[in-house]
Amino acid sequence: MLLTCPNCSSGLEVPDGTTAMVRCPACKTVFAPDDSPAPDEDEDYEEPRTRARRPARDDDEDDRPRRRASTNRRSDRDDERQNRDFDPMPEGEERKKRSRRSGTHEALSPQEKASRRQAFERAAWGCRLIWISFVLFMLSMVLIIIFFFQLALARFISPSMMYITLAGILGLINWIVAAVGVGLCLSGPRAPGHWGYGIAAAVATLVHMVLVLTLVAQGREVGVLAAESTDVSRWELLPTRLDATMFYLTMAVYQEQGFTPKGQFIVSMITGVVEMTRTVLIMMMLSCLARAALDEELAHKCTRTAGVAAGGPGLIALIMFLVVASLIETNAGVNLFTLVLIVAVKMGIYAILIGVLFPAFMAAREVDDACVEPFQSLIPQL
Repeated sequence: MLLTCPNCSSGLEVPDGTTAMVRCPACKTVFAPDDSPAPDEDEDYEEPRTRARRPARDDDEDDRPRRRASTNRRSDRDDERQNRDFDPMPEGEERKKRSRRSGTHEALSPQEKASRRQAFERAAWGCRLIWISFVLFMLSMVLIIIFFFQLALARFISPSMMYITLAGILGLINWIVAAVGVGLCLSGPRAPGHWGYGIAAAVATLVHMVLVLTLVAQGREVGVLAAESTDVSRWELLPTRLDATMFYLTMAVYQEQGFTPKGQFIVSMITGVVEMTRTVLIMMMLSCLARAALDEELAHKCTRTAGVAAGGPGLIALIMFLVVASLIETNAGVNLFTLVLIVAVKMGIYAILIGVLFPAFMAAREVDDACVEPFQSLIPQL
């Protein structure tokens, strides 16, 4: 029996008396035999040509049975296509997929939505204070670099301790602002790991502030500038103690060579390690806030910046160790040239500290934006 596709008018031959749905091989349209338009009487029906059969094999040839796997696979594939055409996805499964994409925010009551909105607002302010504290840290590093630049030109100009004092003031404001920001982020929306990283960041912030204030109050440990200037101010202990960690490799190998700051230095190194740990935990807490705003890409970015912050002290310690080792092993000694070189290296190290914290600053700003406008990933992208 010859049928005509109602869509593309293609002719197809089916067994006589067929009542099942027929699928056009040309346009893939599925139709009933009754829907097929009657063929024109004037058209000449051309009998399909029969395929020429191969000559029969001799009995001496291989009589192994032929495989029909390809035919079976083709029929299974056709059945699968037919099931796909006539068996659409159940509404329950489609609804589950939509609920997984949209999260649980739509299922909340108006009061719960308002409470969650306030939690995101608190988290946004906390992130804002955190990235402001990062800006203050980087500005204090710039002031210290300016002082070291003047120190390198000590024969021509007198270094001004005003830059160190300003850096210390910025450092004090930095630690206070960051502590408030951590507290606000801790009261933000809940996400996996939020309480763990948040409480750990708050504890690390408190321990770091106690150690820094103890160093400043006692005045027993000196800063990095003690080896270069006799007018040592306690303000230099406030901006950062990450600079103290750059000497731990040098002190372990070349402690008696005169390239490390004089005086006690152990608590300063511990404070620097706690400062690095504090930054890492803050970034991990921000990654949880990004995940609460359904921004997985930003959460991974915060995790990567935490790794960068963790590798900063090790990098600057390695650089200082290599420079000191090259000077000692070449018998350069402690002279004007080596002192100027050490000062230049320290300037570069403070610049590295800025570069290490800059990705954290950018990530914190993005988390701030994500908390201001959460769930942006649910909006379809055109």
